[in-house]
Amino acid sequence: MPLFLPRRAQPERHVRARRRCLVAAGLLLAVANAAIAAPAEPAPPAAEPAPPAAEPAPPAVPSAREMAVDRFVKARAFYERREWSRALAEYLAARQLYASWAATSGAAVCLKQLGRHDEALEMFEELLRSFSHRLPAAAKEAAQLQLDELRQLVGILEVDGAEPGALIAIDGRHRGEAPLPGPLRLTSGSHWVRVFKEGFEPFEQRIEVAGDRLVRVRARLRPLARMGRLRVMEREGRPLEVVVDGSVMAMAPWEGLLAPGEHTVALRGAGRLGSPPVQVDVEADETVPLTLSAEELAASLRVEPVPVNASVAIDGVTVGRGVWEGRLRAGAHRVEVAAPGFLAESRRVVLARDQTEVASVTLDRDPSSPFWRRPARPTRFVVEVVTGAVLAPSFGGEVAGTCIGACEAALGIGSSAVLHAGYEVGEGFGFGVSAGYLALSQRLDGRATEVIPIGLPPNRGTVDDRLALRSALIGGWISFALPLSERLPLHFRLGVGTMTGALVDERTNGAFRASGGTMYELDLFAQKHPALFFHVTPEVRIGLPIGRQLQLTAGIAVPVLVDVERPAWDAGQAVPAGEDGRGAFLVERLAGPVLIAVAPGIGARYEFH
Repeated sequence: MPLFLPRRAQPERHVRARRRCLVAAGLLLAVANAAIAAPAEPAPPAAEPAPPAAEPAPPAVPSAREMAVDRFVKARAFYERREWSRALAEYLAARQLYASWAATSGAAVCLKQLGRHDEALEMFEELLRSFSHRLPAAAKEAAQLQLDELRQLVGILEVDGAEPGALIAIDGRHRGEAPLPGPLRLTSGSHWVRVFKEGFEPFEQRIEVAGDRLVRVRARLRPLARMGRLRVMEREGRPLEVVVDGSVMAMAPWEGLLAPGEHTVALRGAGRLGSPPVQVDVEADETVPLTLSAEELAASLRVEPVPVNASVAIDGVTVGRGVWEGRLRAGAHRVEVAAPGFLAESRRVVLARDQTEVASVTLDRDPSSPFWRRPARPTRFVVEVVTGAVLAPSFGGEVAGTCIGACEAALGIGSSAVLHAGYEVGEGFGFGVSAGYLALSQRLDGRATEVIPIGLPPNRGTVDDRLALRSALIGGWISFALPLSERLPLHFRLGVGTMTGALVDERTNGAFRASGGTMYELDLFAQKHPALFFHVTPEVRIGLPIGRQLQLTAGIAVPVLVDVERPAWDAGQAVPAGEDGRGAFLVERLAGPVLIAVAPGIGARYEFH
């Protein structure tokens, strides 16, 4: 993972810190390069010449320090070419031959460049602990700068609850036995934890570690219900370590209890001695013998898969999950990496003698894999209460629909409250019933209309109308939920049903001209008619989870109301007609055949699991 943000995104203090750390790393290697070539101690005084020998003396065997210098020179060449893995292998080999601060600092810098920050932190601490008295002041200051930065990139893991003596491995690297003397330090990012003890089922878990933060894992091991035995020996009887599924069991010959199934076994000895990994099938209640031949394994391979829980196979033998590192024969090998939900990858790797190769394999996501499908949710009963405003451009019909010219029509406004109850199945398909209330009104000022006197021509004039719909609704609905993200579900709902109630027209401020030309006014006249509408209501809502079962919702519905009753003004109601006597308003439909409204609203939704 990148150690630093892009330059544009970094605060100035982070940029300065980065420059200091880069300078520190360069300074360490520069000082170390000079130090390794310096003699360890003054040369001894010249001795007396030896008498001539009858035969030439055999060539002198290089000392451990001289061999370490050769390794260091190779490491420095790899370092300058930025081949961090090869440089690291040579620095570590130099350390084994001759423990110098120069090789230690070189290994620490390479580990940091490879992103293995926890190991780099340990190596820098070893540098300051073991070589503090020899380190030049500049190198000591540079190492301390590196330590300060690495501590921000390393998190802490605590493993609790494991059986005493259980082997703990992180990313294939043995980190100790339970109970651990203290917490483990890990590079921030994803890691694969494995806890194993003979006679128990292995515990495996992927964890995410943040820099300078603590993660706890409770690794309870369950005793095996059925077990088989595996007996491992080396053909020539040499005492090598027996490694089963990445865990060192004991020295060969070894016999122990394992879970039935396939296991990976290898032998590991001093230096290059060992055996390539092989697969063996252990059967319940039986003892499986396995004899391996140790040989020289002259090359090393480290496989770093992404994701970290990917399985790794070498030459057809599954060697485990996550990072794998081990010795192999020099030559060509087949590395296969696979993980659920990802496209498997196979890679040919050619290893030379004395070479350490790092194969970083990043798998591509397989979008067609069922692994990425969200698990089906159980059927659940849901209740949602929604309330909000209702807006309508016009009631339509022969009242609001004829408000033109000097007539002023306000926007229809109102409110609604609806209760939805039903079931949701699986990811989000649902069905249920609805019940609620809707009120909507519209005001018309100066609408032109007529009063019809008995036996006389119509009297033209204007009137103010207030149309009001008040109704109860009942119906059913179907729905579908689509998750926008882990916390924001999007709900689509389609409701159908009926609305029953009353449609009222209140007429005031009437001003009409009688047939003789005189003006007269009309006060309040109102009619109330039964109303029956069939409604279709599409709706979309977004939810904000508040806890596991409660959501706050907001959305918008578009009720489409189909007028079934078609109520109209009743001409049987008489009104004064001035000097023309009495008359009646025209027969006018109070609403159009289809009334469309918009209803934004908020609500609360509860799921009964």
